[in-house]
Amino acid sequence: MNAANAAQQDRFCPPAPYPVDGQRTGLLHGLRTFRSQIEGLPADVFEADAWRPPLPGMPLFVMQPDAIRRILLTEADRFPFGALFERIMRPVWGQGLLLSKGPAWRAQRHAAAQAFRAGDMAGLAPWFVKAANAALARWQALPDRRIDLLDEMKRVTFDIIIDTMLSGADSFDHAAIQTRIKALFADVSRIRPSYILRQDAYHDGRPAATSVHKPEIMDHIGALISVRRNAPPRGDLVDLLLAAHDPDTGKGFSDAQLADNLLGFIMAGHETTAVALTWTLYLVASHAPTRARLLAEAEAVTAGEPVAAHHLPQLVFARQVVSESMRLYPPAFMLTRVSARDTEIAGFAVKAGQRVNIPIYAIHRRAAVWRDPHAFDPGRFAPGQPAPDKFAYLPFGGGPRICIGAAFAMAEIVTLLVTLVRAAGIEPPPEGVVWPQTGLALYPRNGMPVTIIARQT
Repeated sequence: MNAANAAQQDRFCPPAPYPVDGQRTGLLHGLRTFRSQIEGLPADVFEADAWRPPLPGMPLFVMQPDAIRRILLTEADRFPFGALFERIMRPVWGQGLLLSKGPAWRAQRHAAAQAFRAGDMAGLAPWFVKAANAALARWQALPDRRIDLLDEMKRVTFDIIIDTMLSGADSFDHAAIQTRIKALFADVSRIRPSYILRQDAYHDGRPAATSVHKPEIMDHIGALISVRRNAPPRGDLVDLLLAAHDPDTGKGFSDAQLADNLLGFIMAGHETTAVALTWTLYLVASHAPTRARLLAEAEAVTAGEPVAAHHLPQLVFARQVVSESMRLYPPAFMLTRVSARDTEIAGFAVKAGQRVNIPIYAIHRRAAVWRDPHAFDPGRFAPGQPAPDKFAYLPFGGGPRICIGAAFAMAEIVTLLVTLVRAAGIEPPPEGVVWPQTGLALYPRNGMPVTIIARQT
Protein backbone atom coordinates (compact mmCIF):
# COMPACT_ATOMS: atom_id res chain seq x y z
CA MET A 1 0.00 0.00 0.00
CA ASN A 2 1.46 3.38 -1.00
CA ALA A 3 1.47 6.43 1.25
CA ALA A 4 -1.46 8.09 -0.51
CA ASN A 5 -3.67 5.03 -0.14
CA ALA A 6 -2.67 4.62 3.49
CA ALA A 7 -3.53 8.24 4.21
CA GLN A 8 -6.91 7.85 2.53
CA GLN A 9 -7.62 4.71 4.54
CA ASP A 10 -6.81 6.54 7.77
CA ARG A 11 -9.02 9.50 6.86
CA PHE A 12 -11.85 9.93 9.35
CA CYS A 13 -14.71 12.40 8.99
CA PRO A 14 -16.70 12.30 12.23
CA PRO A 15 -20.47 12.91 12.17
CA ALA A 16 -21.59 16.51 11.91
CA PRO A 17 -23.93 18.70 9.83
CA TYR A 18 -22.47 19.71 6.50
CA PRO A 19 -23.23 22.93 4.61
CA VAL A 20 -26.64 23.04 2.95
CA ASP A 21 -26.44 23.23 -0.85
CA GLY A 22 -28.43 25.71 -2.89
CA GLN A 23 -29.21 29.38 -2.71
CA ARG A 24 -32.72 29.40 -1.19
CA THR A 25 -31.70 28.56 2.34
CA GLY A 26 -33.26 31.35 4.35
CA LEU A 27 -36.43 29.55 5.40
CA LEU A 28 -34.61 26.23 5.80
CA HIS A 29 -32.04 27.86 8.04
CA GLY A 30 -34.73 29.51 10.14
CA LEU A 31 -36.69 26.29 10.64
CA ARG A 32 -33.67 24.11 11.43
CA THR A 33 -32.27 26.67 13.83
CA PHE A 34 -35.07 25.84 16.25
CA ARG A 35 -33.67 22.30 16.43
CA SER A 36 -29.99 23.16 16.45
CA GLN A 37 -28.16 26.37 15.59
CA ILE A 38 -25.65 24.59 13.35
CA GLU A 39 -28.31 22.77 11.33
CA GLY A 40 -29.28 24.30 8.02
CA LEU A 41 -26.23 26.56 7.73
CA PRO A 42 -25.70 27.24 4.02
CA ALA A 43 -22.44 26.92 2.14
CA ASP A 44 -22.05 30.71 2.33
CA VAL A 45 -21.44 30.50 6.08
CA PHE A 46 -18.55 28.10 5.45
CA GLU A 47 -17.15 29.92 2.41
CA ALA A 48 -18.06 33.62 2.33
CA ASP A 49 -16.69 36.49 4.44
CA ALA A 50 -20.17 37.31 5.71
CA TRP A 51 -23.77 36.23 5.10
CA ARG A 52 -27.23 37.34 6.14
CA PRO A 53 -30.34 35.13 5.79
CA PRO A 54 -32.87 36.60 3.35
CA LEU A 55 -35.47 37.07 6.07
CA PRO A 56 -36.34 40.28 7.94
CA GLY A 57 -34.50 40.93 11.19
CA MET A 58 -31.98 38.09 10.87
CA PRO A 59 -28.43 38.56 12.22
CA LEU A 60 -25.34 39.01 10.10
CA PHE A 61 -22.99 36.01 10.15
CA VAL A 62 -19.34 37.11 10.07
CA MET A 63 -16.56 34.67 9.15
CA GLN A 64 -13.70 36.84 7.87
CA PRO A 65 -10.82 36.90 10.41
CA ASP A 66 -10.06 40.62 10.07
CA ALA A 67 -13.72 41.48 10.59
CA ILE A 68 -13.87 39.18 13.61
CA ARG A 69 -10.72 40.82 15.00
CA ARG A 70 -12.48 44.17 14.76
CA ILE A 71 -15.60 42.87 16.55
CA LEU A 72 -13.80 41.05 19.35
CA LEU A 73 -10.67 43.16 19.77
CA THR A 74 -10.08 46.52 18.12
CA GLU A 75 -13.69 47.77 18.44
CA ALA A 76 -14.90 45.41 21.16
CA ASP A 77 -16.57 48.24 23.07
CA ARG A 78 -18.78 48.92 20.03
CA PHE A 79 -19.96 45.29 19.91
CA PRO A 80 -21.28 44.36 23.37
CA PHE A 81 -23.00 41.08 24.24
CA GLY A 82 -26.46 42.57 23.97
CA ALA A 83 -29.70 42.23 25.90
CA LEU A 84 -30.55 38.68 24.82
CA PHE A 85 -27.19 37.29 25.92
CA GLU A 86 -27.47 39.01 29.25
CA ARG A 87 -31.02 37.74 29.66
CA ILE A 88 -29.89 34.14 29.08
CA MET A 89 -26.71 34.26 31.15
CA ARG A 90 -27.91 36.42 34.06
CA PRO A 91 -29.19 33.40 36.04
CA VAL A 92 -25.71 31.90 35.93
CA TRP A 93 -23.37 34.87 36.28
CA GLY A 94 -25.54 37.52 37.95
CA GLN A 95 -23.17 40.38 38.82
CA GLY A 96 -20.09 38.28 38.06
CA LEU A 97 -17.21 38.58 35.63
CA LEU A 98 -18.91 37.56 32.38
CA LEU A 99 -21.62 40.22 32.45
CA SER A 100 -19.83 43.01 34.29
CA LYS A 101 -18.57 46.08 32.40
CA GLY A 102 -16.10 48.91 32.73
CA PRO A 103 -14.19 49.25 36.03
CA ALA A 104 -16.17 46.42 37.65
CA TRP A 105 -15.12 44.07 34.85
CA ARG A 106 -11.48 45.15 35.04
CA ALA A 107 -11.36 44.61 38.80
CA GLN A 108 -12.94 41.17 38.60
CA ARG A 109 -10.83 40.14 35.61
CA HIS A 110 -7.64 41.14 37.41
CA ALA A 111 -8.60 39.20 40.52
CA ALA A 112 -9.63 36.08 38.64
CA ALA A 113 -6.58 36.19 36.35
CA GLN A 114 -4.36 35.61 39.37
CA ALA A 115 -6.05 32.27 39.92
CA PHE A 116 -5.59 31.17 36.32
CA ARG A 117 -1.96 31.99 35.56
CA ALA A 118 -0.82 29.71 32.73
CA GLY A 119 2.45 28.85 34.47
CA ASP A 120 0.61 27.47 37.50
CA MET A 121 -1.86 25.22 35.68
CA ALA A 122 0.51 22.28 35.08
CA GLY A 123 1.04 22.00 38.83
CA LEU A 124 -2.57 20.90 39.18
CA ALA A 125 -1.87 17.65 37.29
CA PRO A 126 -2.03 15.47 40.45
CA TRP A 127 -5.60 16.66 41.08
CA PHE A 128 -6.53 15.82 37.50
CA VAL A 129 -4.99 12.34 37.79
CA LYS A 130 -6.80 11.75 41.09
CA ALA A 131 -10.17 12.50 39.50
CA ALA A 132 -9.39 10.31 36.48
CA ASN A 133 -8.42 7.38 38.69
CA ALA A 134 -11.62 7.74 40.70
CA ALA A 135 -13.60 7.53 37.43
CA LEU A 136 -11.68 4.46 36.31
CA ALA A 137 -12.44 2.75 39.61
CA ARG A 138 -16.16 3.49 39.19
CA TRP A 139 -16.16 2.05 35.65
CA GLN A 140 -14.36 -1.10 36.64
CA ALA A 141 -16.99 -1.78 39.30
CA LEU A 142 -19.82 -1.74 36.74
CA PRO A 143 -20.99 -5.20 35.69
CA ASP A 144 -21.47 -4.27 32.03
CA ARG A 145 -18.86 -1.46 31.90
CA ARG A 146 -21.38 0.73 30.03
CA ILE A 147 -21.41 4.43 30.80
CA ASP A 148 -22.60 7.76 29.44
CA LEU A 149 -19.22 9.34 28.80
CA LEU A 150 -20.61 12.87 28.87
CA ASP A 151 -22.16 12.39 32.32
CA GLU A 152 -18.96 10.83 33.59
CA MET A 153 -16.80 13.64 32.29
CA LYS A 154 -19.12 16.19 33.92
CA ARG A 155 -18.65 14.39 37.22
CA VAL A 156 -14.87 14.27 36.80
CA THR A 157 -14.49 17.92 35.88
CA PHE A 158 -16.88 19.03 38.61
CA ASP A 159 -14.82 17.28 41.28
CA ILE A 160 -11.68 18.84 39.83
CA ILE A 161 -13.00 22.36 39.89
CA ILE A 162 -14.18 21.99 43.49
CA ASP A 163 -10.82 20.57 44.59
CA THR A 164 -8.59 22.98 42.70
CA MET A 165 -10.54 26.21 42.97
CA LEU A 166 -12.32 25.97 46.25
CA SER A 167 -9.88 23.88 48.25
CA GLY A 168 -12.31 21.00 48.41
CA ALA A 169 -15.32 23.01 49.60
CA ASP A 170 -15.86 20.75 52.62
CA SER A 171 -19.42 21.95 53.09
CA PHE A 172 -20.50 20.90 49.58
CA ASP A 173 -22.48 17.77 48.89
CA HIS A 174 -20.78 17.20 45.54
CA ALA A 175 -23.37 14.83 44.07
CA ALA A 176 -26.35 16.93 45.14
CA ILE A 177 -24.86 20.21 43.91
CA GLN A 178 -23.77 18.67 40.61
CA THR A 179 -27.32 17.41 40.05
CA ARG A 180 -28.69 20.89 40.76
CA ILE A 181 -26.16 22.53 38.44
CA LYS A 182 -27.01 20.07 35.66
CA ALA A 183 -30.67 20.94 36.03
CA LEU A 184 -29.88 24.68 36.12
CA PHE A 185 -27.95 24.36 32.88
CA ALA A 186 -30.87 22.57 31.27
CA ASP A 187 -33.29 25.27 32.42
CA VAL A 188 -31.34 28.23 31.06
CA SER A 189 -30.23 26.56 27.82
CA ARG A 190 -33.72 26.07 26.38
CA ILE A 191 -34.06 27.99 23.12
CA ARG A 192 -37.27 30.00 22.97
CA PRO A 193 -38.71 31.12 19.61
CA SER A 194 -38.37 34.75 20.72
CA TYR A 195 -34.61 34.30 21.05
CA ILE A 196 -34.39 33.77 17.30
CA LEU A 197 -37.31 35.76 15.94
CA ARG A 198 -37.14 38.93 18.08
CA GLN A 199 -34.67 41.79 17.74
CA ASP A 200 -32.22 42.32 20.57
CA ALA A 201 -34.04 45.41 21.82
CA TYR A 202 -37.10 43.25 22.55
CA HIS A 203 -35.18 41.47 25.30
CA ASP A 204 -33.95 44.59 27.08
CA GLY A 205 -35.47 44.64 30.55
CA ARG A 206 -37.35 41.36 30.14
CA PRO A 207 -37.10 38.77 32.92
CA ALA A 208 -34.17 36.38 32.69
CA ALA A 209 -34.67 32.66 32.52
CA THR A 210 -35.39 31.21 35.95
CA SER A 211 -34.70 27.91 37.62
CA VAL A 212 -36.00 26.43 40.85
CA HIS A 213 -32.58 24.87 41.33
CA LYS A 214 -30.55 28.05 41.69
CA PRO A 215 -31.62 29.07 45.23
CA GLU A 216 -30.29 25.88 46.80
CA ILE A 217 -27.02 26.19 44.89
CA MET A 218 -26.60 29.78 46.04
CA ASP A 219 -27.40 28.80 49.63
CA HIS A 220 -24.45 26.40 49.58
CA ILE A 221 -22.14 28.97 47.99
CA GLY A 222 -23.30 31.65 50.42
CA ALA A 223 -22.52 29.38 53.36
CA LEU A 224 -19.03 28.78 51.95
CA ILE A 225 -18.40 32.53 51.62
CA SER A 226 -19.60 33.17 55.16
CA VAL A 227 -17.15 30.62 56.54
CA ARG A 228 -14.23 31.79 54.43
CA ARG A 229 -14.53 35.49 55.32
CA ASN A 230 -13.45 34.62 58.84
CA ALA A 231 -11.16 31.67 58.09
CA PRO A 232 -7.39 31.59 57.50
CA PRO A 233 -6.54 32.06 53.80
CA ARG A 234 -5.97 28.99 51.63
CA GLY A 235 -4.64 30.73 48.52
CA ASP A 236 -7.49 29.67 46.23
CA LEU A 237 -9.95 31.55 44.06
CA VAL A 238 -12.15 32.43 47.02
CA ASP A 239 -9.24 34.19 48.74
CA LEU A 240 -8.32 36.12 45.59
CA LEU A 241 -11.86 37.38 45.17
CA LEU A 242 -12.13 38.26 48.86
CA ALA A 243 -8.96 40.34 48.57
CA ALA A 244 -9.86 42.08 45.29
CA HIS A 245 -10.96 45.72 45.22
CA ASP A 246 -12.36 47.94 42.49
CA PRO A 247 -9.42 50.18 41.45
CA ASP A 248 -11.72 53.18 40.95
CA THR A 249 -13.83 53.02 44.09
CA GLY A 250 -11.67 50.96 46.45
CA LYS A 251 -14.70 48.85 47.31
CA GLY A 252 -14.41 45.10 47.67
CA PHE A 253 -16.82 42.57 46.27
CA SER A 254 -20.12 42.03 47.97
CA ASP A 255 -21.21 38.56 49.03
CA ALA A 256 -23.61 38.57 46.06
CA GLN A 257 -20.80 39.31 43.59
CA LEU A 258 -18.61 36.64 45.14
CA ALA A 259 -21.40 34.09 44.98
CA ASP A 260 -22.18 34.91 41.33
CA ASN A 261 -18.54 34.55 40.29
CA LEU A 262 -18.11 31.25 42.10
CA LEU A 263 -21.25 29.82 40.50
CA GLY A 264 -20.10 31.07 37.10
CA PHE A 265 -16.64 29.54 37.44
CA ILE A 266 -18.02 26.25 38.72
CA MET A 267 -20.46 25.97 35.81
CA ALA A 268 -18.16 27.26 33.08
CA GLY A 269 -15.16 25.43 34.48
CA HIS A 270 -16.65 21.97 34.36
CA GLU A 271 -19.47 21.95 31.79
CA THR A 272 -17.61 23.11 28.67
CA THR A 273 -14.45 21.23 29.64
CA ALA A 274 -16.46 18.05 30.07
CA VAL A 275 -18.00 18.52 26.62
CA ALA A 276 -14.59 19.10 25.01
CA LEU A 277 -13.14 16.04 26.74
CA THR A 278 -16.09 13.88 25.70
CA TRP A 279 -15.63 14.77 22.03
CA THR A 280 -11.87 14.24 22.29
CA LEU A 281 -12.22 10.77 23.82
CA TYR A 282 -14.80 9.87 21.16
CA LEU A 283 -12.45 10.90 18.34
CA VAL A 284 -9.52 8.98 19.83
CA ALA A 285 -11.67 5.88 20.37
CA SER A 286 -12.91 6.09 16.78
CA HIS A 287 -9.53 6.51 15.09
CA ALA A 288 -7.00 3.74 15.68
CA PRO A 289 -3.92 5.56 14.25
CA THR A 290 -4.46 8.49 16.59
CA ARG A 291 -5.02 6.20 19.57
CA ALA A 292 -1.84 4.26 18.86
CA ARG A 293 0.28 7.39 18.49
CA LEU A 294 -1.21 8.94 21.62
CA LEU A 295 -0.39 5.82 23.65
CA ALA A 296 3.14 5.67 22.24
CA GLU A 297 3.80 9.30 23.19
CA ALA A 298 2.33 8.82 26.66
CA GLU A 299 4.58 5.85 27.39
CA ALA A 300 7.66 7.56 25.97
CA VAL A 301 7.08 10.70 28.02
CA THR A 302 5.85 9.29 31.34
CA ALA A 303 7.61 5.88 31.37
CA GLY A 304 4.49 4.43 32.96
CA GLU A 305 4.32 7.01 35.77
CA PRO A 306 1.25 9.18 36.44
CA VAL A 307 1.11 12.34 34.38
CA ALA A 308 2.91 15.11 36.27
CA ALA A 309 3.52 18.80 35.72
CA HIS A 310 6.88 18.29 33.98
CA HIS A 311 5.29 15.86 31.50
CA LEU A 312 2.72 18.27 30.08
CA PRO A 313 5.07 20.33 27.84
CA GLN A 314 6.31 17.05 26.32
CA LEU A 315 2.84 15.67 25.50
CA VAL A 316 2.90 17.48 22.18
CA PHE A 317 0.73 15.10 20.18
CA ALA A 318 -1.86 14.92 22.95
CA ARG A 319 -2.21 18.68 22.76
CA GLN A 320 -2.57 18.43 18.97
CA VAL A 321 -5.42 15.95 19.43
CA VAL A 322 -7.21 18.26 21.87
CA SER A 323 -6.73 21.26 19.56
CA GLU A 324 -8.15 19.35 16.58
CA SER A 325 -11.09 18.09 18.64
CA MET A 326 -11.98 21.64 19.61
CA ARG A 327 -11.69 22.67 15.97
CA LEU A 328 -14.27 20.11 14.86
CA TYR A 329 -16.48 20.34 17.94
CA PRO A 330 -15.92 23.72 19.61
CA PRO A 331 -17.90 23.75 22.88
CA ALA A 332 -18.59 27.47 22.33
CA PHE A 333 -19.89 26.99 18.78
CA MET A 334 -21.21 30.52 18.26
CA LEU A 335 -20.42 33.98 19.58
CA THR A 336 -23.00 36.74 19.38
CA ARG A 337 -22.52 40.47 19.67
CA VAL A 338 -24.81 43.46 19.06
CA SER A 339 -23.70 46.53 17.15
CA ALA A 340 -23.92 49.65 19.28
CA ARG A 341 -24.03 51.92 16.20
CA ASP A 342 -24.72 51.95 12.48
CA THR A 343 -21.69 50.52 10.69
CA GLU A 344 -20.51 48.27 7.87
CA ILE A 345 -18.97 44.82 8.26
CA ALA A 346 -17.46 42.84 5.36
CA GLY A 347 -19.57 44.82 2.88
CA PHE A 348 -22.86 44.48 4.78
CA ALA A 349 -24.68 47.40 6.40
CA VAL A 350 -25.37 46.82 10.09
CA LYS A 351 -27.72 49.07 12.03
CA ALA A 352 -27.45 49.88 15.71
CA GLY A 353 -29.08 47.14 17.77
CA GLN A 354 -28.63 44.41 15.13
CA ARG A 355 -27.02 41.10 16.08
CA VAL A 356 -23.74 39.93 14.65
CA ASN A 357 -23.04 36.19 14.87
CA ILE A 358 -19.57 34.65 14.75
CA PRO A 359 -20.25 30.98 13.85
CA ILE A 360 -17.16 29.31 15.28
CA TYR A 361 -18.35 25.86 14.17
CA ALA A 362 -18.41 26.97 10.51
CA ILE A 363 -15.25 29.10 10.77
CA HIS A 364 -13.36 26.04 11.98
CA ARG A 365 -14.48 24.20 8.84
CA ARG A 366 -13.61 26.83 6.20
CA ALA A 367 -11.84 25.29 3.22
CA ALA A 368 -10.00 28.59 2.70
CA VAL A 369 -8.25 28.09 6.04
CA TRP A 370 -8.28 24.33 6.67
CA ARG A 371 -7.37 21.58 4.18
CA ASP A 372 -9.97 18.79 4.07
CA PRO A 373 -11.84 20.75 6.75
CA HIS A 374 -14.34 18.08 7.86
CA ALA A 375 -11.67 15.41 8.46
CA PHE A 376 -10.10 14.67 11.84
CA ASP A 377 -6.37 15.43 11.48
CA PRO A 378 -4.33 16.34 14.58
CA GLY A 379 -1.35 16.92 12.28
CA ARG A 380 -2.77 20.37 11.50
CA PHE A 381 -1.41 21.52 14.84
CA ALA A 382 1.97 19.77 14.66
CA PRO A 383 5.13 21.77 15.39
CA GLY A 384 6.31 23.46 12.23
CA GLN A 385 2.84 23.76 10.73
CA PRO A 386 1.70 27.34 10.09
CA ALA A 387 -0.44 28.55 12.96
CA PRO A 388 -3.96 29.62 11.99
CA ASP A 389 -4.97 33.22 12.40
CA LYS A 390 -6.04 33.82 16.02
CA PHE A 391 -9.41 34.94 14.69
CA ALA A 392 -9.85 31.91 12.44
CA TYR A 393 -9.42 29.46 15.32
CA LEU A 394 -11.50 30.45 18.33
CA PRO A 395 -12.06 27.52 20.72
CA PHE A 396 -11.82 29.93 23.68
CA GLY A 397 -13.08 33.07 21.95
CA GLY A 398 -10.83 36.06 21.38
CA GLY A 399 -10.00 39.60 22.44
CA PRO A 400 -10.14 40.93 26.01
CA ARG A 401 -13.09 38.64 26.80
CA ILE A 402 -11.22 35.46 25.81
CA CYS A 403 -11.90 32.59 28.20
CA ILE A 404 -9.92 33.25 31.35
CA GLY A 405 -9.66 29.54 32.10
CA ALA A 406 -8.14 28.46 28.75
CA ALA A 407 -4.79 27.36 30.21
CA PHE A 408 -6.54 25.53 33.04
CA ALA A 409 -8.82 23.72 30.57
CA MET A 410 -5.98 22.64 28.26
CA ALA A 411 -3.87 21.27 31.10
CA GLU A 412 -6.90 19.47 32.51
CA ILE A 413 -8.05 17.93 29.21
CA VAL A 414 -4.54 16.77 28.19
CA THR A 415 -3.90 15.17 31.59
CA LEU A 416 -7.29 13.44 31.73
CA LEU A 417 -7.07 12.31 28.10
CA VAL A 418 -3.68 10.65 28.54
CA THR A 419 -4.55 9.11 31.92
CA LEU A 420 -7.84 7.63 30.74
CA VAL A 421 -6.63 6.35 27.35
CA ARG A 422 -3.60 4.67 28.95
CA ALA A 423 -5.73 2.85 31.51
CA ALA A 424 -8.79 1.78 29.54
CA GLY A 425 -10.14 1.30 26.06
CA ILE A 426 -13.36 2.93 24.99
CA GLU A 427 -15.70 1.32 22.47
CA PRO A 428 -17.51 4.21 20.76
CA PRO A 429 -21.22 4.17 19.93
CA PRO A 430 -22.22 2.56 16.62
CA GLU A 431 -22.58 4.64 13.48
CA GLY A 432 -25.66 6.83 13.51
CA VAL A 433 -25.82 7.31 17.28
CA VAL A 434 -23.46 10.28 17.68
CA TRP A 435 -24.56 13.72 16.48
CA PRO A 436 -23.69 17.24 17.70
CA GLN A 437 -26.57 19.20 19.20
CA THR A 438 -26.45 22.83 20.26
CA GLY A 439 -27.49 24.15 23.64
CA LEU A 440 -25.32 26.40 25.76
CA ALA A 441 -22.49 24.25 24.37
CA LEU A 442 -22.04 21.81 21.48
CA TYR A 443 -23.21 18.59 23.12
CA PRO A 444 -23.47 15.09 21.69
CA ARG A 445 -27.18 14.51 21.19
CA ASN A 446 -28.52 12.03 23.77
CA GLY A 447 -25.15 11.88 25.50
CA MET A 448 -22.26 9.58 24.57
CA PRO A 449 -23.06 5.93 25.42
CA VAL A 450 -19.83 3.89 25.36
CA THR A 451 -18.48 0.62 26.67
CA ILE A 452 -15.27 0.46 28.69
CA ILE A 453 -13.10 -2.41 27.44
CA ALA A 454 -9.59 -3.69 27.92
CA ARG A 455 -6.91 -1.23 26.93
CA GLN A 456 -6.57 -1.09 23.16
CA THR A 457 -3.12 -1.12 21.56
